[in-house]
Amino acid sequence: GVIEPINVVEVKSRSSGQVTEMPVETGTLVRPGDLIVQLDTRDVQNGFNQSRADLDAAEKKLQVSEIQKKRSDDLFAAKIITAQENEAAQLDYANAASAIVRARASLDLAQQRLDDARVTAPVMGTIIEKPVALGQVIQSGTSTAGGGTTIVKMADLTKVRARALVNETDIGQVRPGFEATVTVDAFPDRQFRG
Repeated sequence: GVIEPINVVEVKSRSSGQVTEMPVETGTLVRPGDLIVQLDTRDVQNGFNQSRADLDAAEKKLQVSEIQKKRSDDLFAAKIITAQENEAAQLDYANAASAIVRARASLDLAQQRLDDARVTAPVMGTIIEKPVALGQVIQSGTSTAGGGTTIVKMADLTKVRARALVNETDIGQVRPGFEATVTVDAFPDRQFRG
């Protein structure tokens, strides 16, 4: 028969890019949050920096628009400017306020993309397969039709199952809860109970 893990987890990335760091090998025990893969962050870091600059500019624009709106309100109250000029200042302020919301959302998305370049272990387990190597370019699991590149397969090896063939004349004797003993080629003198 075959000894196999009960639950196998395929780890994929939400981001695409070149693998710049991969500290795990087949057989490595990882805990939740341990680094599996670090992807090249140059492009996403540039996008993050641009989004941060856009937010800074939007905040300055809002400050200026707020001052202009207050000045316009005062001039309108003193009947120095027309209602149309005052409404233009109000509209400019509203546009500046909405630009802040857009810039914050853009910065948040850029931060998520930056965070997604670091792939960590979702659960505790042992790396049982590693089809990706350092320097390889991987595809995102969320943006490709094929489901993306599997980075590693990992499993909890503290609980495994044995798949074995049982003679059809003997299978009628088997009942749930029966104890079984298993021997494996690696340990021929040791019996495992289950």
